Amino acid sequence: MTDTGAWSFTVDEDGMVLVTAPPGVPEDVRLAVETVLIPLGDSAVAVESYLREWRRLAESGEDYALATTSAQVSRVGPEVELGDMYGQFENCRMSAEEFERMLRQLVDFLGSRRS
Repeated sequence: MTDTGAWSFTVDEDGMVLVTAPPGVPEDVRLAVETVLIPLGDSAVAVESYLREWRRLAESGEDYALATTSAQVSRVGPEVELGDMYGQFENCRMSAEEFERMLRQLVDFLGSRRS
């Protein structure tokens, strides 16, 4: 999957981030991303920490994984595989660049809510 545009986010009354994917992104990828993000809640700090750890792992090699309590994200060459842990979605892939870009957009969104 190539870069597709801006991801958008809303936060429900329970602090759960709801994800709207750009046009052309399969629903399973959107659901997988949303599932990965569940444990991070609406905390820009938590998302920034996840992104920082993701980038730290990238420095050590091309293939690595970083899980949250709800899903695992594995770097496989130029893509990431979003891995289901509890039967919530089908394993799927997206570009690693798009994954990082989505995380940066989420940090920006959550940061702007605090301003």
